[in-house]
Amino acid sequence: MTTQTKKKKKLVGDLKPRLHSQWLKGKSRVDEISELAEKIGQPLLEWQKLILKDMLTVDANNQFIKRSILLLIARQSGKSHLARMRVLAGLFCFGEKDILMMSSNRSMALKSFNIIADIIERNDFLRVQLKNGDPKKGIRRTNGDERIILESGAQIEVVAATSDGARGRTADLLWIDELREVTEVAMDASKSVTLTRPNSQRLFTSNAGDAFSKVLNDLHEQCLNNPPKSLGFYEYSAPPFCDIWDRKAWAMANPSLGYLIPEEAIEETIATSTMEAARTETLCQWISSISSPFTPGSWEDICDRSLEMSPGPLTVFAFDIDMSRRNAALIAGQILPDGRIGVALVQTWESQISVDELKIAVEIKDWCDKYKPRVVLYDRYTTLAVAERLQKSGVMVETIVGAEFYAACSTLKDQIDNKRVVHAGQDVLDQQMMNCGAKSTDSSWRLIRKASAGPIVGPIALAMVVSRLSQPQSTPQIFA
Repeated sequence: MTTQTKKKKKLVGDLKPRLHSQWLKGKSRVDEISELAEKIGQPLLEWQKLILKDMLTVDANNQFIKRSILLLIARQSGKSHLARMRVLAGLFCFGEKDILMMSSNRSMALKSFNIIADIIERNDFLRVQLKNGDPKKGIRRTNGDERIILESGAQIEVVAATSDGARGRTADLLWIDELREVTEVAMDASKSVTLTRPNSQRLFTSNAGDAFSKVLNDLHEQCLNNPPKSLGFYEYSAPPFCDIWDRKAWAMANPSLGYLIPEEAIEETIATSTMEAARTETLCQWISSISSPFTPGSWEDICDRSLEMSPGPLTVFAFDIDMSRRNAALIAGQILPDGRIGVALVQTWESQISVDELKIAVEIKDWCDKYKPRVVLYDRYTTLAVAERLQKSGVMVETIVGAEFYAACSTLKDQIDNKRVVHAGQDVLDQQMMNCGAKSTDSSWRLIRKASAGPIVGPIALAMVVSRLSQPQSTPQIFA
């Protein structure tokens, strides 16, 4: 009797992006670009055809409906080939006159430029369309003046991702690669490049960023919040907080898996990468601040959405107001029956100018009347005025600053790493934990506002609460 081993099913990437704008219906110019790719011997993959079909859909006047496009995808999946084919099609199929290529790293833009130039030189039907039909006349590789010029006057040009790189120029197509690294100044300078061209497009490509990728993050947020029909959005990414060894998640972020990329290559990359690199580069997931002191995934690991905190158990409060006076937060912590520390964001305050400290004091007092905390902790450098009002109203307050706060931050990390803290997964607190940056000394570290990617009033108050509840708690006793 023989036993046959069941053959493992080949893992292939997902055709459709996990997140995307509404698919368009109607005529598309994708066939022109697909035929060009076949003709030069570099055919498109099915996922590339799908994206190009949507982004090249035209209206009744043969004008592109999508004017701006954001493509997010894991590295080595073929996004650059898709973009290069769009550039070539613009020059040789769509009759576009000016095409600009930009990247945060100029060498990356030059790499794509040289690949495009080589394609043109290798294919007679493209080469003869160069200026004077001569690569020496039509392809310039002079440092700082890299361009491809056709006999018709149409051209491709590489520009720097700086305040002056695209300023004053006009284009039918602007391709910005590695958007996660592009600065606000460079982005602002490029916004008007395509305004005067009636059938123009802006193509942005990148993998996921971190909390400091402001340009990418702002555009990503626009795409997620009911984008206009003119904004195309395609994100191949693994679900947030998934296991990095989840092979289904690999397929979501890598549509070329099984075609250009073998499964074993993904496996080796993840095994030899840091957690941060694996999530951004291979799973196309956003990560927290690059200077975050917390172990990747540790905060997610201690989430329990069924957690409920009610008056009665031993409770400690802490509050914080940021230096800009625009954000404040109140955190509560309790010792749970199983000995863990349950924490929750009780309330936040926000203002475009300055939060109302009197209002904060009144509302914290209301929470104190309900939960009867043993103490309310604060930073005297930023919240002294509120603390004094609370103290006058009968609330027990205590400050934590200096060396004591350094110790509190270390305690918070240790308790999170060892799963002795649990939280309910509140979006605002989750985001602020991702914002956190740190300052280190030879022997300790602390959360620091200047190095953080956004408000961290919640985590600062959280460190105070967890530190206090981690100390031995006295129990009242009566002695005869």
